[in-house]
Amino acid sequence: MSKRSTSLLLALSVVVIGAVVFMKSRNNTPTGTDVSGAIGTVDKYRSEQITPKDVVTNNDATPDAFFAALANDQASLEEFGTLMGRLSAQERLSIYSRMNKQEVATVLERATPEERASILGRATPDERVAILGRMNATDRSSVLQKAGVEAASFERANVDERVKMLDRANKSLDRMSVTERAAIFNAATPDERMSMLGRATPEERLNIYERTTASERAQVLARASVEERQSILERASADERMNLTQRMSVDARAAIVERASVAERAAFVDRASKEERAAIIARAPEAERMKLEKASTDAERAAILGYATVAERASFLDRATEAERTAAFQRAFVGERAEASLEKSPEMEKTARSN
Repeated sequence: MSKRSTSLLLALSVVVIGAVVFMKSRNNTPTGTDVSGAIGTVDKYRSEQITPKDVVTNNDATPDAFFAALANDQASLEEFGTLMGRLSAQERLSIYSRMNKQEVATVLERATPEERASILGRATPDERVAILGRMNATDRSSVLQKAGVEAASFERANVDERVKMLDRANKSLDRMSVTERAAIFNAATPDERMSMLGRATPEERLNIYERTTASERAQVLARASVEERQSILERASADERMNLTQRMSVDARAAIVERASVAERAAFVDRASKEERAAIIARAPEAERMKLEKASTDAERAAILGYATVAERASFLDRATEAERTAAFQRAFVGERAEASLEKSPEMEKTARSN
């Protein structure tokens, strides 16, 4: 055998031996299951009774899941609009402050001439110059003349000079008639209107905000915080809360069931027919089915509900007694408040302003 052939044979032998050692060491490495030892193996096959901790709930839902379902239901939002009137003026103003500039501009269209004239009085000199700049030459000349400002000089002046002219003439502008000042206000942009309204008194703002339509209030309420919606619900009577559950969407009713206590969930399951119960249990893992079929305690029966569809959960709530539905609804929104932050984040405030 040549020297070259011998070298190749030796190299091949080294590779084969190395591969064998590597595979053997891999096979001897304990897995995560094997590491647990004998005790882990016994636990793996031990069948235990279901406890309340085993009851499946929608843990993936955000803390605002219940109210998010309400916010997407038109009937519930209309009910909220009625209940909103029972809040304090400060609470209502806080919710309305989340209106965006276009919504504010729309509501201001319903303001009286007196209100528009008053809001114009909150404008800065820069804003007044910008508003006048949008008026046609004839209307602008008429306004300037009544304000004691020479129209020709105003037209030749730059922005800074115009600001100074109007700054000196502010009192004259404020002495103009309500109709004239309201006409000037009408030339303002949505941004300017929102800015001027923001400087009005709380009473002035609330009077204008509350001219919103039902659909506009619904849009505002959809942006309310968990705490604000909680506060609104606390104003509802037992009958009004019941009406909410009866008119809610399927998702909203299912959300109530998901927040029910173990005993309440067990009671819901008890109203299922044999066929319904069998269909729900059939969705559970095979190892769980026998325990669920023999369920007797509240915790065991409540665990069955964890495999129900959204529609099935909603139907269980529909079949509950009035007292049970009222109790479940109460638990749902009280639970939301307990989980929610009691202080609005700066990010939420920034988002409200940017809108």
